[in-house]
Amino acid sequence: MQTSTPKVNQTGLLLANTASLLFALVMNALAGSSVFSGKTVGDVSKIYDTLFAPAGYAFAIWGLIYLLLILFVGYQWFAWLRHNDDRELQQTGLWLSLANLANGFWIVAWLTESIGISVLLMLVLLISLLVLVVRLRLEIWDAPLRIIVFVWWPIVIYLGWIVVATVANVAAWLVSMGWHGGFMGASNWTILLIAAATMIYVALVWFRNMREAALVGIWALIAIAVRQWQTHDEIVIVASIGAVTLFTIVSWHAYKNRESSPLAH
Repeated sequence: MQTSTPKVNQTGLLLANTASLLFALVMNALAGSSVFSGKTVGDVSKIYDTLFAPAGYAFAIWGLIYLLLILFVGYQWFAWLRHNDDRELQQTGLWLSLANLANGFWIVAWLTESIGISVLLMLVLLISLLVLVVRLRLEIWDAPLRIIVFVWWPIVIYLGWIVVATVANVAAWLVSMGWHGGFMGASNWTILLIAAATMIYVALVWFRNMREAALVGIWALIAIAVRQWQTHDEIVIVASIGAVTLFTIVSWHAYKNRESSPLAH
């Protein structure tokens, strides 16, 4: 009985992670259709458009995120079937499933224009990923390359995008409430959001060594600048400064820690 109980728990976690990921994949596949409300995600985004929203090409990163999540869950299955090694699986717990469910239900909330609920779901997703960062001890020990690729990168890159997605979601919710920057105006409000997002990425690098998350931040900031090119020069300048700042910090951090890189061994 002492050996069978952990196996049942592992199997349940594996099935939950797998089923929830499939749910998120299906829901996001339907996001470009009008199956729920006659609108696509892009249609709703145009209704609640903000100056913080990145250019459309930036959302292609979801392809990478889902590929990495598939590899993450696949690694859990492989480790369990081949070695019965449940360390990463047990530390993951149901937090990945919660993140996947929040992701999928966010699509429903967004397409039905329940913007306030979509913010709450986005916060659940963000918090779930942050919990995984702590539970999996991401980026704070010298892990082998297989752990970095199949465990660290899926969560860190996912978190990197959800940071900017959360800021954008909150901005869209404020627009839905009729708020467009108040006395600051839409442009200055967007500059403030860009500065806040940049500082969050700096903190992720400084306190948790998450250079990959900051690289996603660079991707997002450049996409914001591209969308506002020749429209709002001040936003282009600030977003570009943010991207250059993050690139400089990431480069410096990588150089400083070059001896601990798994590629150096």
